[in-house]
Amino acid sequence: MTPSPFSQVVTVARYEIRKYIRGRRLLGMVILVGLIVGLFVGLPPALGIKYASTPDAFVSTFATFSGLLVVLGGVLFASDALVSEHEKRTGYFLFPNPVRREILVLGKIAASVIVCAAVLSLYYGAAAIAALAVTHSLTWDVGLSYVYALAYMIAVVGIAYLISALLKSTVAAAVLTFFLFTLIFSIVGGILPLAKVEPWFIPTSASGIIANALGGPAIRGGPGGGDVGFVPDPVTSVLVFAAYAIAGGILSILLFRRRELSS
Repeated sequence: MTPSPFSQVVTVARYEIRKYIRGRRLLGMVILVGLIVGLFVGLPPALGIKYASTPDAFVSTFATFSGLLVVLGGVLFASDALVSEHEKRTGYFLFPNPVRREILVLGKIAASVIVCAAVLSLYYGAAAIAALAVTHSLTWDVGLSYVYALAYMIAVVGIAYLISALLKSTVAAAVLTFFLFTLIFSIVGGILPLAKVEPWFIPTSASGIIANALGGPAIRGGPGGGDVGFVPDPVTSVLVFAAYAIAGGILSILLFRRRELSS
């Protein structure tokens, strides 16, 4: 009996998740999360700085860097997922099996989303626990910021897969994904308002809702830093995330189906 497409997607996703667990990338991300949380919690008392008195203000410090954490997750767990099948020639072993290419892509996307969501959940979970220990309270805004971060993460994964389907080198895919979100989108989002054009369609501008949900400043992570400037309303931002995620996923499937293994 031939397995259903859904069961095949689950099988591919399970295989990819096990690969991430056995590798060093996931461990590296967990260590990075621990380091960031340790710095946010340990530095203020070491420098004689008082903690924020409200949970929203306390977690907003974490939220300003969640966008960069999302991008790193996209780089490590999505940007090379498809291009590596061609560059390392593993596709020769996968494609002859009765698994269609679209099933393979969907399974890989599911695995990337699950792993990135786990890292992000660990980060926000640690932030929430620290806020509860320090301020003795939590608000729904913390959960809302977490949901926005998850939506942004799915958009990043979608775009990362599109880049992975377009390029022929894992290094090039990782570099382009990183600088697209930390530099290129930021430059475009900063220049467009000068021409009186609101950059509502730029994902990095829309990611400002992650920190804004907590009343904190939206800070752009990566090279350049600074305020993200214009931030669309939450509904528009979520729709922008969904559009990038869906378009990136569909285009990556179409490109991967047509791509030859000779690359």
